[in-house]
Amino acid sequence: MPFADAAPELLEFDRHALLAGEIWRLWSGHLVHYSWQQALVDGAVALVAASIAARAYGVRRLLAALALAAPCISIGLLLFAPDCLYYRGSSGLAVMLAVMAGAALWPRAGNPGRMALAAMALSLAAKIAAEALLLAHGWSDMPADVLISWQAHLLGAIAGGVAAWRHVLVARHPQR
Repeated sequence: MPFADAAPELLEFDRHALLAGEIWRLWSGHLVHYSWQQALVDGAVALVAASIAARAYGVRRLLAALALAAPCISIGLLLFAPDCLYYRGSSGLAVMLAVMAGAALWPRAGNPGRMALAAMALSLAAKIAAEALLLAHGWSDMPADVLISWQAHLLGAIAGGVAAWRHVLVARHPQR
C-alpha cells in the first residue's frame, strides 16, 4: 500500500510544505504519529480528558475548541519554534483537553481534589520545562532523530486555558 506508507508524510506538520500553501497540514499534523505507542498514549489521554470536558462544556463546544486549537497550535509552531521542521502527534491537543478537564473539575473539587489538580498542573508544567531543557527525550519511544515539541504542549495548555476561561465568561454572561 504505497499511499498508506506515504500518508504520514503527506499529513504531518511540515514547515516548508505549510509555507508553500499546504494548509491542511495545520490540522492533519495532529492526526498522524511517529509510532503506535505515541498514538495510544496521546489517544488515551485525549479520550479520558475529553470525556470529562464534554460533560462540562458540551460536545459541540469541545469539538469547536479542537477544530480551532489544532491550527492555532500549528501556527504557534510556525511562529515560535523555527527549528521545528516536522511535527506529528495529538499531544498538544491532549494537553489542551487535560487543561479543560482540570478546569471543569476545579469548581466541584473539595480541598483534597483541588490539591490533586494543582499537583497535576505542576507536574504538567515540570514536564514541559523538562522537555524544553531537553531532559525528557529518554522518557518516550520517539525515534532518536525526533525531538519532542514542547512548544506544542505549551501551546495546547494555553489553548485549554483560553477555552476554559471563555466557557466561564459565557456561563456568567449568557447572550439573551
